[in-house]
Amino acid sequence: MLNRLFPNIYEGWIIVIASGFVMMLSGSTFFYGLSAIFTSLLIDFNWSVASTSLAFSLRTEVQGLTGPIIGLSIDRLGPRFTIIVGILIAGFALFALSFITNLFQFYVVMLISALGIGAAGGQVGMAAVATWFDKKRSRALSIMTVGGGISGALVFFVAWLVELYGWRTAVQILSIYYIIIGLFFALNIRSRPQDHHQPMDGIPKMHSEEEENQILGMSSKDALKTRGFWSIAFGTSFCLFAGVPIILLTIPFLESLGYSKTLASIAMIAFTVSTVVGRLGSGYLADKYGNKLILTIGYLLVSIGTIGLFFANDIYVTMIFLFICGPGFGASIPIRASIIAEYFGTINFGTINGFCVFVSTLGAVIGPWIVGKMVDVSGEYSYGWLVAGLAAFLAVPALIFAEKPSQMIK
Repeated sequence: MLNRLFPNIYEGWIIVIASGFVMMLSGSTFFYGLSAIFTSLLIDFNWSVASTSLAFSLRTEVQGLTGPIIGLSIDRLGPRFTIIVGILIAGFALFALSFITNLFQFYVVMLISALGIGAAGGQVGMAAVATWFDKKRSRALSIMTVGGGISGALVFFVAWLVELYGWRTAVQILSIYYIIIGLFFALNIRSRPQDHHQPMDGIPKMHSEEEENQILGMSSKDALKTRGFWSIAFGTSFCLFAGVPIILLTIPFLESLGYSKTLASIAMIAFTVSTVVGRLGSGYLADKYGNKLILTIGYLLVSIGTIGLFFANDIYVTMIFLFICGPGFGASIPIRASIIAEYFGTINFGTINGFCVFVSTLGAVIGPWIVGKMVDVSGEYSYGWLVAGLAAFLAVPALIFAEKPSQMIK
């Protein structure tokens, strides 16, 4: 669709923009947006922080468990088919969320939404974008993931909808907007055909077209046997142990300090704006200095920022440490995908990345539950932030042990 309207633009950049918009929609409704109804659920149903957080953790776990299946779907059926099905499932599950009356129904709806959002999330867009770029892959992936960063800023709009109409009506509005706009951009996403008329990266090469279009890669079976894969996967898991609780619990944390939902959402906007800086800056720096170095620095920033929240007792100190954590977390998203493409190629990128999502989801599931449990026991968030930050630090030595495989197939 859009490539016909803009025939002189390299189609890879159109894929980047379309994937970025879908990522923005998914993030603003599911990843960041649902944190705005967290406290409303606690009040309406009198649930504990841990039991409510567990639903979000289970949603993340299902996304991880289906990661390899989604990756296989991307490689076999194509990213366009995969993402369209995902948007439809996630959108209707979000609408169903507005009708829940108990915790069991909440868990069921969150699990169904996870099936959809896993197929409509960044995993699909990254797999498509990675096939369109070589020299500028990190930059392209970082620009694409800016959509996820911008989505965090939209949590202010979600919080406003919740306060104006109530969380049930707000969720219904979000589901309709997600399906309609999401499908439009999903129709523009596809992997690069090997015989595509435009040169890789959109830059004319001196060598032959046959050489230019050669795609290197490694089988998923061989990738799983390497130390590099497991180092990247566990490093991502440790990072998510801290990153997901920050996204999910920052607004409830500030509300516990006496701030309104709308004011608390401003701190989340500050965090997401800083992730955009990390996403964009890391793409340029990784293409220049290497993915491994920039990703290691990103993990270190996440650890320092999360540990710093242990000392936060007002919104201003909270925002300072979110500004430290944000760029690191933002950098980890595109550069993790870029280093997988660098180490294992793009032939089976979807499947290999899916297995990485499967392994790394462990931290995304355990992190929010442990922090939530510590809040229920102690009545405060500080020790939960400390534990999450220390766990995130383990990502640094994990990544240091990552080694690039010596050979890939054509």
